[in-house]
Amino acid sequence: MQKIYYHFPTFLLLLLPFFAFPQSDLSQKVPLDPRVKIGTLENGLVYYVQQNPKPENKVELRLVVNAGSVLENEDQRGLAHFTEHMAFNGSENFEKNELISYLQSIGVSFGADLNAYTGFDETVYILPIPSDDEEKLRSGFQVLRDWAGGLSLREEDIDAERSIILEEWRTGQGYSQRTRDQYLPKLLYQSQYAERLPIGDMDVIQNFEYETLRQFYRDWYRPNNMAIIAVGDADPAELEKLVIAYFNDLKNPDNYPERRSFEVPDHEETFVSIVTDEEAPGIQIQLFYKHPPLPFQTKADYKAYLIRTMYAGMLTQRLDEIRQQPNAPFIFAGTGYGNFVRSMDYFTASGVVSPEKVKEGIFSLIVENKRVATHGFTQPELDRVKRALLNSAGRSFKEMDKTESRAIVGRYVNHFLKGNFAEGEQWKYEFYQEIFPEISLSDINALADELITEHNRVIIITAPEEEKDKLPSEKEVLEFFEKASHVDLEPYDEKELGENLISNPPSPVSILDQKEVESVGIYEFDLANGAKVFVKPTDFKNDEIVFTITGKGGVSIYPDEDHYSASYAGVMVNVMGVGDFSPSDLRKFLAGKTVSVTPNIGTYDQNISGSFSPNQAETALQLIHLYFTNPREDKELFDIYFNNQKTQLASAQANPDYQLSKQLNKIIANGNKRALGIFDPEELDMISVDRGMEIFREAFSNAADFEFYFSGNIELESFIPLMETYLATLPAEPDNLKTFEDLGIRPPRGRAEVIEIGTDEKSQVILFFSSETSYSRDRARDITYLGEILTIKLIESLREEIGGVYGVGARGSMVNKPVDQFTFSVSFPCSPDRVDELIAAVWKEIKKIQDHGPEETDLQKVKEKRKIALEENLKRNNYWVAQMSAIREYGLDWEIVLRAKDRIDAISVDNIKDAAREFLTEENLLEIRKYPKRILESGNGAEIP
Repeated sequence: MQKIYYHFPTFLLLLLPFFAFPQSDLSQKVPLDPRVKIGTLENGLVYYVQQNPKPENKVELRLVVNAGSVLENEDQRGLAHFTEHMAFNGSENFEKNELISYLQSIGVSFGADLNAYTGFDETVYILPIPSDDEEKLRSGFQVLRDWAGGLSLREEDIDAERSIILEEWRTGQGYSQRTRDQYLPKLLYQSQYAERLPIGDMDVIQNFEYETLRQFYRDWYRPNNMAIIAVGDADPAELEKLVIAYFNDLKNPDNYPERRSFEVPDHEETFVSIVTDEEAPGIQIQLFYKHPPLPFQTKADYKAYLIRTMYAGMLTQRLDEIRQQPNAPFIFAGTGYGNFVRSMDYFTASGVVSPEKVKEGIFSLIVENKRVATHGFTQPELDRVKRALLNSAGRSFKEMDKTESRAIVGRYVNHFLKGNFAEGEQWKYEFYQEIFPEISLSDINALADELITEHNRVIIITAPEEEKDKLPSEKEVLEFFEKASHVDLEPYDEKELGENLISNPPSPVSILDQKEVESVGIYEFDLANGAKVFVKPTDFKNDEIVFTITGKGGVSIYPDEDHYSASYAGVMVNVMGVGDFSPSDLRKFLAGKTVSVTPNIGTYDQNISGSFSPNQAETALQLIHLYFTNPREDKELFDIYFNNQKTQLASAQANPDYQLSKQLNKIIANGNKRALGIFDPEELDMISVDRGMEIFREAFSNAADFEFYFSGNIELESFIPLMETYLATLPAEPDNLKTFEDLGIRPPRGRAEVIEIGTDEKSQVILFFSSETSYSRDRARDITYLGEILTIKLIESLREEIGGVYGVGARGSMVNKPVDQFTFSVSFPCSPDRVDELIAAVWKEIKKIQDHGPEETDLQKVKEKRKIALEENLKRNNYWVAQMSAIREYGLDWEIVLRAKDRIDAISVDNIKDAAREFLTEENLLEIRKYPKRILESGNGAEIP
């Protein structure tokens, strides 16, 4: 289910309970967004078209097929997903690999842009396409047309794809897959869904007859079972003409099968699934209460959905408060209402617990549901969740003309597939104002008996094998429900909160100097305390300001004995709160406000970052001021967090993914303690909360160390007084500026390492190149482009030609801190018996670039993608914040942002070839191979050439 967050003027919220709204006619149907045109062709194909200006010159296209894995016959298990793969392997108008190559040439990258997914009930194809060129736009519709009715499905291409599907399946193997396979039959009791996971059956995948796949395609890829969605910067009348031109001639086959619905049968008894696995990272409890899916037709239906959203949000807040209490029964817990198959909704309460508190955790989740049923929620709880929803509604309404198309198109996908609401921001905003006064505590509290039922109930416990003896039996779990019915419960006690973050704001201090860099529209302010503020007023969003605040030093300036305390200093403050507000109190205080402010201390700097609405600027700057001046110390809260972390770290030790991260960290750190994170429970004992808080205060004690960057809908006339009040008054020592220290952290080079982890038949390869080198903006650009070009070639080689991987990527970057250095990595999962072959294939592609440079067509693909991304990023606030910070960090001139397109045009084949020759050498290489333990124990694959 989609989440809803909204903004609404505060003064109206205060009036809301007393304001006289006309009573709603809840029988009225919820309308579609008036900006969308929906139509149906004579062949039954449905289409949605909508003009949307953001981003410019782009249209988001979707082909939605109302068919997924649940429709497969026994001999087709996995073929819905296989068909999706085959869409990229040749069609009437695009030969195999030609489609991806063509789209890359017009700036559409495979994976990040061009993609698809297969679910239980649907298959959706994703294609953003440029709209400033009619030929490119028409080509996008041609691609969708080929997917819908023109796949080649040649035998040789089908056979080649079998191994790629196998590698995708291999990538997904592990404890989560094994535990899921055991509990899913109970959760999806006696339904087709339990037997039709989209990835399929690998025996079927490896052996199905070609005609079986073609039959699935013919049966379900038909016009009366599909929709075309086009949302973006184009005339909707023209989009509609293109839909008609490309899809009107599609024919439905004779005697096609009915698109059935598949129910999840009811069950009176409570099912308990207790599943252990030797690699499970911890103990998780999930209580599912299954329900028929909500209808999505009328205002009454919308109200029903909203009160479930409110119920889950309020109960989650309560559980979050409980977890912060001493001796809490769970480490984390929350509730939600949603679905993951079309015919079944669920209300769920879930939690993570320590081995000593499994029974207590289960009982607590049951009891807190009963507490609501017995005593209900409180009026302040309901007021807060209404404020939060209204806040989000107002924001969405304000941003109607600035919302990007990719955030809109999904609503029409779900409207076609499931009939979900697709009402538009204005209607939603107005409906919330209309309906919220009519939603009372009694409406919410009455929901408890409806959501928490004694039938259709499933309890799932997953845990490490070694904790099996600490788990309750199925009988004990069932007895908890009976026991809870006899418990006398006190009502929830609502804590009273302070009304202000800062009761007495400091007296303003005038700004010393102000200047404008007119070419880029950035204002620079020198504050009296030595801090510098850079402000970029924009109209990219109506209700957004993004910021980051950075200062040099970080953990690096502290001695080895303080390393862990310094590394966790930012965590401490986030755990304990700020001013007079605990984290829980702060969340309540900020309900209905769009404000996010988060401090952190990294290796070489400390920062505060976040975002806020323009009308909440004072609240945001007050929080920034408080993090500098009044971090909250609450050792009880930190001890709770500390003990929970110990429990989780202990539980995670058996998990191979965690162990891989742990060993990679150690290898790449090359034995340098200052580069190591905390991976073992006993390492937490090296943290001192007193020292950590002392370090945090020191890190943020001198505002002159910091530069402040803001970008968004900023009115300087009102923003400057806030800077003078909350930023210019921060404590400072302009003559005592900090800088970072070089800790000597350097990855090893010229080495090969083998990691032995896990039992699943899968390996991981990481080729990690690094070295010190002189930094320049152009060299950093070159190595980044090298990574993107090599990724294109590795996908073509390792995936499409060899069929040895599902995914592979290369990435390069260059930094100047603590010294000038580069890193470049190639990473992919694969079968253990193909590691040597695939590493050799990687080197073959590297050598081609080193000897001959990249193909000009590949370079142009990356250039085109970068140009499109640049045009879009130049109209995003987070991009400008990052650019301002980087320009100051690297000592560049402001106009370099304006020359970015010229720098893209200037890069040449020789630039990439030179970068490959200089950086991708065996001398710079750290080769890491991860194998399952049993492979190494048998002696296979352990040899490193």
